[in-house]
Parts: sequence; structure tokens; C-alpha cells
Amino acid sequence: MTILIPGSDWQRHGGWGPGNALFRLADEELRGNSTENCTRFLSWRPSGNKDRDRIAAAQTLRQMITDHPFAPGEKLNIIAHSHGGNVALAASHIGLARPIDILITLNKPTLLRDAYIPGKNIQNFYNISAARDWIQWAGSDKRLRVNFANDKSAVNHTIDTSASNIKPHAALIWDDKFREVWWEWFQNQQQARATSND
Repeated sequence: MTILIPGSDWQRHGGWGPGNALFRLADEELRGNSTENCTRFLSWRPSGNKDRDRIAAAQTLRQMITDHPFAPGEKLNIIAHSHGGNVALAASHIGLARPIDILITLNKPTLLRDAYIPGKNIQNFYNISAARDWIQWAGSDKRLRVNFANDKSAVNHTIDTSASNIKPHAALIWDDKFREVWWEWFQNQQQARATSND
């Protein structure tokens, strides 16, 4: 199962359904040995981008994972945008019924509070950002003036999206070219990991 988590209020921008390329990547490329249509969407309603909303969404995510009838060998993957990434981290911190095999966060603001410390149940964590994303910067903890886009628990990667007509905070999802760039980088990371484990 792959779960898509939008950022604060980004679900209203559309594109999170089966017709979206990000959804197709999740359902086709990350499926592994799961059945078709294994991608789910976590809907959450933040009000003012508060910790309480992210923690409430983390509890919903935790229940969604608990309720899913995982097949033998089925993996749990999460792709999260913006503060949706912090929802996933909060869920991992409060405990999940099974480990997260792959967590991909896109333009996740970095929050230093204990609630967003990644749990030990995340096996592969990739944190991808667009360069010069001022929304990501503004959403990060104020103490972070440098390296606000990096998470010390993740494999970090930054992409220059200045050639896109879409603002950096959205380009990694809605610009086909740059979505393909980070997806290719992710696949290369997975291949390198598999090779080193052989």
C-alpha cells in the first residue's frame, strides 16, 4: 500500500486523484507484489497549520495503516508533500502497526520538536526539496536559517526548479519534468541500496 499525504490545504489544489501522475507513480511503480489500486489518500483538514492538526492527522494515518489488510510481503510506502511529511513523521513517532518501507517527503518544512522526530520504524527515508522554496523555509522552525530543507534522518536531495513555470513548492508534484527528475534520482538511490545489500 502507498499512501499519499498532501501538505496543509494543498489537497484543495487537486491532482491527488487517480488521474494525477504522482498517483500513477505510486500505484504502478511502488506497487511491488501488491494488488492493483493499492494507493490511498489521507485527507486532513489543517486549520492555521497547527501542531494539533498534524498530530490528529498522524492518528488518522496510524488507524488507516492498522485497518489495511496487508498481504504477505506487501510493503507500506508513503509519499508526502510539505507538512504532510511532518504528519508521516509524527505517525512514525507515535508508533505504527508495521514499518514504513519507503517514506518520500517533498518540500517538507523541518520542525525540530519531539513530535516530528522520525521513528525507528522508517526503513528508507528520502527527503527531496526544490531549491529556493520560500514556503518550505517559512514553514520550518525559526531557528533554522541554514539547511532548513534537510532532515538529518533522511537521504536529502535538492533540485533546481527555476526553469519551471510552477512555483518551487509545487513544481515537484505538478511539473512533469521535475517530477521525473526526482523520481529518477529516487530509483537510482533504490538501485544503489539494493546493489550494496547484495
